[in-house]
Amino acid sequence: MDINEFKKNYLSSAKTLDHSELVAKLSLKFFKELLRFFPWLAEFDNTEDLTLLKYGAMLHDIGVMFEKNKKNQTKPHHKIGRDLILENKISGLDEAQNLVVACIVRYHRKSLPDENEHKCYKMLSKNDRKKTDVFASIVRLIDAFDYNHFNMVEDFSLDFDEKQRILTIDLGVNIMLNIGLGAALARKKQFFEKVFNIEVLFN
Repeated sequence: MDINEFKKNYLSSAKTLDHSELVAKLSLKFFKELLRFFPWLAEFDNTEDLTLLKYGAMLHDIGVMFEKNKKNQTKPHHKIGRDLILENKISGLDEAQNLVVACIVRYHRKSLPDENEHKCYKMLSKNDRKKTDVFASIVRLIDAFDYNHFNMVEDFSLDFDEKQRILTIDLGVNIMLNIGLGAALARKKQFFEKVFNIEVLFN
C-alpha cells in the first residue's frame, strides 16, 4: 500500500493528520540536530533510513481509529498500527524496512523493545534493532511535544552538556502552564534517555 493510501485510509481525521505531519517534521529535525552532539548517528543519516523515520512518525497513530471502536477491538493502537503495516506493507520498502517502520509505530508508546519477548523486534537484525531504538525513541519523545494535538510546540532548540550528559530541550512554551505536558514529557523521555544514555531536561 502506498504511504498516501495509509494516510488516506487511517488518518482520516484532520486533527490526527495534522498531529502526524507535525511529529514527522519535528522528528526529522530532531534527528538532524542530534547529529551535532552524537556523531555515531551518522550511520543512519541517509535517505533510505530517514524515510523509515519519517514513515514511522507519520503512521504512529494509524491504529487510533480502530482503538476507539471498543466493541470489536481489544488491542491498543500502537499494536494495531504495527499489524496494519505488517499486513498491508508500505510500497517501495522491502520486508526488513517495513518491519522497522512497524516497530517504530509499536514502540512510540507503552512498553520498550524486548528481543526475548517481542516477536517482531526479535526478527530484526542487530543493526535494525539499533536503528529502531533510535528512531522509535525519537518519535515517542516528539509525540509528547504535541501530546494534546493542539500544535503548541512547532519548534525547539537543543543544548548538550557532554560532561554531565544532559540534553536540554527548549520547547518555546511554558511547561508549567500547559497541564499534562510536563507529565507526558517525563513519561515519554525515558526510552530516549535509555537509548542515548543521557538525561533530558526541558526549558
